[in-house]
Amino acid sequence: MQLNWITAIFVGLSASSSRLRQTLWHRVYNHLANKDTAGNFIFMNYGYQDENDTLLSLDKQDEPFRYYIQLYNHVVKDIDLHDKKLLEIGCGRGGGGAFLLRYKHPKSYTGIDLSETAIARCKQQFKFNNAKWLQGLADALPVADNSIDVAVNVESSHCYPSMPGFLAEVNRILKPDGYMAFCDLRPAADIEKLDADIHASGFNVIKHNVITSQVINALDHVSETRDAQIATLFPFIFRKAMRDYAAIKDTAVYTMLKSGKMQYVCYLLQKNE
Repeated sequence: MQLNWITAIFVGLSASSSRLRQTLWHRVYNHLANKDTAGNFIFMNYGYQDENDTLLSLDKQDEPFRYYIQLYNHVVKDIDLHDKKLLEIGCGRGGGGAFLLRYKHPKSYTGIDLSETAIARCKQQFKFNNAKWLQGLADALPVADNSIDVAVNVESSHCYPSMPGFLAEVNRILKPDGYMAFCDLRPAADIEKLDADIHASGFNVIKHNVITSQVINALDHVSETRDAQIATLFPFIFRKAMRDYAAIKDTAVYTMLKSGKMQYVCYLLQKNE
């Protein structure tokens, strides 16, 4: 299946310049934060569903976001976040941060995102005494050296100008022996380069797994609802592109995940002393 023509143009422009890619994504995320008054997009990841996992216990208010929350839970499940200083890079509209704060009980949480509009919405909606929300760049984090216990990055790095630059920044802000919990999707042809960048960054790879099938399971559950939400936020001409972007069932991105042309990976990394 071919990408929608608007998606194809977006991908082509993004590939032509790393900074242009950042600018384009900045505009997309600002638009979503402005238009989504109903709060349907407080999570923007693809989700996670493993039929073999014990069902995650959630409060009633969180059930509509179950599959998106389960991705966060999977990414951080091997780390004890209790009483830790936690940083999320690419926090978006703040749903993941709210989950981490309410269920994992860190000492503090800082959410950083490229979109100043998304950050403003986070400040308005999620008022935790031990949380703060900052606008910033992934390769120039407004955070002190050696100050963070755990960094979390969920389905955001594909927007960044430089993966090595991002990893270097995370290394800078983490305490010795601090952790980075990371997941994202890449074209299959780029997976080897991503793995090489991670190993070259100096992090110890504690865990690495491919979770494409679990992400597809989640997409099968959320596609119908997400498709309806997209229809309420975008003019008709942009809806097919946004359906691709959201990997709605049977769109080009969904099909690439299903065929193996695109993969979804998860890493747990630890900083060397």
